[in-house]
Amino acid sequence: MSILKNAVESIQIGMEDFHDSDDRRVLSAIRNLYAGILLLFKYKLQQLSPSGSDEVLLKAKILPLVSPDTGEIEWAGKGKKTVDVQDITERLRSLGVIEIEWTRLEQLQRIRNEIEHYYSPLSAERMKEAVASALHLVMQFCEPYLEKTPSEILGEECWGQMLDVASVYDAELKSCREKLEVVNWSFKEVLESVPYMRCPECDSELLRLRDSTLKDKDKVFVCGTCHEDSNYASVVGSAVSESQAGANHWSIRKGGDLITESCPECGADSYLRAQDQCVACLYIPDNTACKWCKGRLEINEHWEGVCSYCQYKYDKLMAE
Repeated sequence: MSILKNAVESIQIGMEDFHDSDDRRVLSAIRNLYAGILLLFKYKLQQLSPSGSDEVLLKAKILPLVSPDTGEIEWAGKGKKTVDVQDITERLRSLGVIEIEWTRLEQLQRIRNEIEHYYSPLSAERMKEAVASALHLVMQFCEPYLEKTPSEILGEECWGQMLDVASVYDAELKSCREKLEVVNWSFKEVLESVPYMRCPECDSELLRLRDSTLKDKDKVFVCGTCHEDSNYASVVGSAVSESQAGANHWSIRKGGDLITESCPECGADSYLRAQDQCVACLYIPDNTACKWCKGRLEINEHWEGVCSYCQYKYDKLMAE
């Protein structure tokens, strides 16, 4: 059976399991959806593998060989073990498959792990999130890279089922995010982190505020999936850390400073270096300037109130 046929059947069975009234089929639904998406990606790697390479791009182990005909170095796959999720994404990216929201694959993987490894019950909303993530990955991948529409690959019935489920979830998610985006946040970095906000209890994206008019430290998020309340810091800390990761990376590459650092108070990577304040726990240090040279203190120097250079000169003087 071909990889593509396996992929299609896995997704189709996953959607059948999703609509089954037996709760025991939930695990099967998530497993099949996740496996089907990975198989679609593997099918593309199979297509891109050079002829005679034993499907090199699919293999976890790749070895260089000397061609007996040309004497040139060639690469061939070895063994039966195939690529894992990280290898799949890295190889597809390097081969030009770039218009994919890989975070959606991570979301689908998290949901699969949640139910498979922790044996936790999966709510209807988390199930819808899994289907929505799978649908968007199929939409982004099939036509540009497999040159067929999703309905041509999965069949109209299966694709129609996925569209119905995903449209409901996407509408609810859009409503949640729109309400968060109009809140008068004290920091623009918090507004930028809205797409990354998740429930600390169940990892759901469906978050709302109980009262958006309260001060930041008093704001409470309520989850539309598990219905648990979460305080401001527990949601904002991880969201800002994730949303600023790219900006931190590029700033460092260009020789600049980090945008956010680890907060000495709450530990979240949400301490704004430029403003000397944590946007999550709202911690502000007592000392931001060296008491001797008046220069800026690094975050690890706040407690002492003296910069490392002045401390070095002082220690050297005392040692003489």
